[in-house]
Amino acid sequence: ETSSTTMGFALYELAQDEEIQQRVREEVNEALEKHNGEFTYDCMKDMVYLDQVISETLRLYTVLPILNRECMEEYPVPGHPGFVIGKGMQVIIPAAAFHRDADIYPNPNTFDPDNFSPDKVAQRDGVYWL
Repeated sequence: ETSSTTMGFALYELAQDEEIQQRVREEVNEALEKHNGEFTYDCMKDMVYLDQVISETLRLYTVLPILNRECMEEYPVPGHPGFVIGKGMQVIIPAAAFHRDADIYPNPNTFDPDNFSPDKVAQRDGVYWL
C-alpha cells in the first residue's frame, strides 16, 4: 500500500531530524487550535509545512520510479527537429532520476522539505515533480 509506505518513510525522516519534527508538530498544533481541535479539510489546508514534508518524502522515496507511457500521436521533439516520437512508441519517464537530479533539487539525497516551499515550487517547471 503506497500510502502506508510513504507514511513510514515520512516518520523515519522526521525521527532523524528533531528540528523538522518540531516544526511539523508546532504547525499541526497551531492549525488544530485555529480550527477548535477539529481535523477538517480547511484545517489540513493550513498545514503547509506538513504538505512539504510529504512531498519531500515522495521525492526521495518515489513510489513509481519509472513511468511507462505510449505516445498517442506523432510528436516532434521541440528543439530537435530530426527526432520524432512516433505514434504507438513506448516512452519511459525516469521519475526517480528527475527527483534526485542536483540541477533541479540541490543536495538531492538530503531530506529537505523546503524544496517544496511555495516560492521554490513556483520557480521550478512542474514537469520535474512526478
